[in-house]
Amino acid sequence: MSQERKYIYGIAEEPQCKKFSFAGVGGAEVYTINYENLAAAVSDTDLVEIDPTRKNVRAHTVVQDELLRDYTLLPMGFGVMASGEGEVLGLLQKNYQALASELTRLAGKIQVELKVFWDPEAVTRQLQSENEEFAKLKARISAASSPDETRSLLIEAGKLVEGIAFDWKTRYADRVYTILKDMALDARLNNTIGIKNLLNASFLIDRSKEKEFQKEVYKLDGKYQGNVNFKYMGPLAPYSFVNLKLEPVD
Repeated sequence: MSQERKYIYGIAEEPQCKKFSFAGVGGAEVYTINYENLAAAVSDTDLVEIDPTRKNVRAHTVVQDELLRDYTLLPMGFGVMASGEGEVLGLLQKNYQALASELTRLAGKIQVELKVFWDPEAVTRQLQSENEEFAKLKARISAASSPDETRSLLIEAGKLVEGIAFDWKTRYADRVYTILKDMALDARLNNTIGIKNLLNASFLIDRSKEKEFQKEVYKLDGKYQGNVNFKYMGPLAPYSFVNLKLEPVD
């Protein structure tokens, strides 16, 4: 039994020991550690901690994407490691029923994500056409006599933009979320990132329904194009929808 540290990518239903053609973090071979019908996909490492560099995070993501092609995957977050093969086996054994049950619940399901951003030029157009105060602010900014005055006026302009963004969240993002949520098995609202991000949502859908779901996303994108921009990601392992609390290994 190997005592080398194991980097864990996720857990799937697989009774046979497997070695995969794709490489993991640090270019290491990815293989399974099996217990009965469950398998943890792992790679070996002599590091105590893995730095979240772009290269390492990408390797982690690539492995999970490859595994998702053939398996329902309970994904591990970046950087999850075990002290050796024995700890991985203990994890599978101690949590066997819970893991098997969750894999059954999520079988054939994937996660997709959608982010919606307001278009800066569209917001500016609306402010210029509908808000006299913004036009006056632009003139005052151009004529400002000091950096402090400019900074203060820019803050005022920023508040006007925030007002438009809040209005657009209701007008566009909330509508999009409601429509897509009705098509999904489950949905989650995530924290938005920055003022331009109006919607950051995850959806759990049947793998067989992804094309249908994508078609609706493209339809909405076309409908609101010119005001907001869509960023769709998927298929992904169902990170946001795993309902599992693992018992630690003694």
